[in-house]
Amino acid sequence: MTQVVSKAVGIDLGTTNSAVAVMDPADTDIVIHRDKDTKARTTPSCVWRATADGELVVGRKARNRLGHKPEPITSVKRLMGQRETVDLAGAPMSPEEVSAAILAEMKRQIEEDVAAFDSPDTTYKVDRAIVTVPAYFDQPQIDATRRAAEMAGLECLELLHEPTAAASYHCWRTGTRDGVFLVYDLGGGTFDVSVVRCTAGVYDVLGISGNNQLGGDDIDADFARHLMKMLRAQGAALDLNPAENPADRMLFNEIKGLAETVKIGLSSSPEYMWRDGGRVQDQAGEPIRIEAEIERSELDAVVRPLVERTLSYCHEALEAAGKKGITLADVDEVILAGGSTHIPLVQEMVKAELCAGAKCDEPVYQQVDTVVAMGAAIRAAVSGGLAVQDERESVRVSFRGTSASGRSTAHVGGTVEAIDGGVDLAGAYVRLTTPDGSDEEIDLGSGGTFSFTGIPLEPGVETMLDFEVFDASGQLLATAGRSVTHSSEAASRLPGPSNTAVCPKPILLEVSQGGETRRRTLIAELQELPTSAEFVFSHPGDTELLLLPIYQKSRNIQVIRVNVDSSTPRGTPIHLDVQMDKFSLLTARGTIGEQTFEFEVEAPPDRELPTGQEVTELTGRFTEAAAYLPAGRRSPIQIKFEVAREAFERKQADGDVKGAVHEFEQMEELAASIERNATPLQPPKPDFDQIVEDCNQINEALRGAEGGHDPQELARSIEAQRVQGEKAFREGDQSAYSEAIQHLMSYRDHLIDKLRSGPAPDITPEQAAYATVQVAQEEADTVRQLAVAEGRDDLRVQVDTIRRELDELGQQAFDDPRRVLQRGQAARQELERIKHLVRAPVGGGGKLVDDHSQRRDRR
Repeated sequence: MTQVVSKAVGIDLGTTNSAVAVMDPADTDIVIHRDKDTKARTTPSCVWRATADGELVVGRKARNRLGHKPEPITSVKRLMGQRETVDLAGAPMSPEEVSAAILAEMKRQIEEDVAAFDSPDTTYKVDRAIVTVPAYFDQPQIDATRRAAEMAGLECLELLHEPTAAASYHCWRTGTRDGVFLVYDLGGGTFDVSVVRCTAGVYDVLGISGNNQLGGDDIDADFARHLMKMLRAQGAALDLNPAENPADRMLFNEIKGLAETVKIGLSSSPEYMWRDGGRVQDQAGEPIRIEAEIERSELDAVVRPLVERTLSYCHEALEAAGKKGITLADVDEVILAGGSTHIPLVQEMVKAELCAGAKCDEPVYQQVDTVVAMGAAIRAAVSGGLAVQDERESVRVSFRGTSASGRSTAHVGGTVEAIDGGVDLAGAYVRLTTPDGSDEEIDLGSGGTFSFTGIPLEPGVETMLDFEVFDASGQLLATAGRSVTHSSEAASRLPGPSNTAVCPKPILLEVSQGGETRRRTLIAELQELPTSAEFVFSHPGDTELLLLPIYQKSRNIQVIRVNVDSSTPRGTPIHLDVQMDKFSLLTARGTIGEQTFEFEVEAPPDRELPTGQEVTELTGRFTEAAAYLPAGRRSPIQIKFEVAREAFERKQADGDVKGAVHEFEQMEELAASIERNATPLQPPKPDFDQIVEDCNQINEALRGAEGGHDPQELARSIEAQRVQGEKAFREGDQSAYSEAIQHLMSYRDHLIDKLRSGPAPDITPEQAAYATVQVAQEEADTVRQLAVAEGRDDLRVQVDTIRRELDELGQQAFDDPRRVLQRGQAARQELERIKHLVRAPVGGGGKLVDDHSQRRDRR
């Protein structure tokens, strides 16, 4: 009986170039596809066709059509997750449809290599893959990549982050099982950086950052502008306006292609003789004849600002890793990935900035064009295993794990699945036959699982194991062969099974709370996937449709539409349970009162190019917010904002609307990250001053009191916290400011307790009662601010009631001091209880469940 075997492959779907690889049947080596004619290991991510209903052409033949009509589609990866379509020979195609054509070509290519695995009784096919995505892709971009894989006829086993794939290949190549790695991935259209820790072959992502619109395409565009300036000086008519003139945009793209050729030449030589016989015509229709020597220093001047920008993202990733105790000094290797890392200046700047503080002397520069695809192939072998089915496609037997083992005995497990609905697996069993002729039978477990342990292996060779699946009556349903190679070296190089799927950026939900629009973290940054989050809010009333925007950082990525009965009373609790699977796909369900409701999750419309006024307003917001930052923090973030604004202006001038919008969103994220500092520190400075004065007055009043009170020592402590609080306020440091206030409030509590035990010689009962009421009033004002800030209208109302009572007690302090003192202390205890509740809302009144009370179940 012939079997059909599916072995999962790894695909790097790149902006400029793509690659595909698979591990051999023994899982001891990697097979990467090479073009039969050029021997190239990558394929241009370029798609073209001659007519609207013509056949799609992918790769070099498509790229050769650049500058000619109909134009090919390039860099479609930058458009993934957007609603906009692209024009291909007069017919619209979605970005995922174009990407699906590239993935289908990758599938076709690797099928040529996999066919070499065939034997007389085994045929291999390609229908499962691990596809890589930039680590900093947004959720819609990741979801679009998954859909593209499905359109290409591939079961997407995992969407693996490109830097993690690169780290996986490095560890496999070097036999490394433990270490901390910073992966610097500068590709054609995206930049990613990840800090990845490997422990006993299991990977853990510690920090991620990057830019989805920053890469070699930008270097080519900037270098093209530099070269055009030189050509204009030689008389070429190249006063281009790509943003407004389609013909100019096509000409600019042609010159970008020439610039890329020069860039590649300068990556291997300090000078490059640029010659072109006039294939490109200028605006006047004259051929541009070129013969000029270009020096690498000219390219370096263009590349340097872009690399400096990438290094700032590296430090952001390291800052995230620092929360888990990992710093640059802990990094064992800095690994380069992506075609743009061929540029010598990139390697030099990464070495100077990162390797100098890490444990390595040089960055790892190995197979940078294909390291991601090969890492994905390794991951595919480990997590994808083998899927074997009979020719009739009635039963599928899936084997877990890899075909290499370093032990003298093997453990082989998997599942049996009925593809044909007429096959009954109830009571079915599996028989294993080893080369020595011995048999073992086991019944299928729940879900069709089976597992054989202690299978003897012959050292250093491949052992073929035969599996037969029988139904309850003993009829043979399927046969499957699984080879296991005894190789300690190969087995030790393969990573362990681990979950590397994480949410790269926080997911936020926007709701109205007490008349204010607020965003709360729904899924935290680097949260392992799959995960879920539950929250509660209140129905506002008088509406049949609730719109709940979901943001990833500052970008609106989806909108939840909830249809509700218009008669639903205002304030009815609405429970929403949002789930994110391992592919970053968001789904949700909910209830309003006792009724389960259905809703749609839809993508928001693509954002239009911001107007000049919007840019001016955002710049003003940023400038105002940055003024609150300490000088040491203000300068770096101002530089980042200015770099993003300059990139926005360049892309706007080039007619790259999507790129310009992305840079504007980068500016928005920078502004949002510091705008909290533009809010005056809480509580306000007069309140801080009043707490200090209270402490000093009561401390002085208690001078001479019994019980070991030392007013001089406490005065020194109060002064130290006053100095610390003043300094923190000047620097806008809310954390240090709050810490000083907490110390001062603890001193004041201590002093109030001394008053309760009995008035000091210099203070009357009336004064003690009045002082207690004053302190409680200030505490009420502080707790009220916290309640408002957290959207806790219910607790704010309780505080307001206590505050009114305290106002009345203040007027009675000299009439009934004993009662006022008792009621004042009771009010302070009640305020302390409310303060603990403020940060743990549980629903109602438009409130979200707070972060520490969210449910995040791994599923």
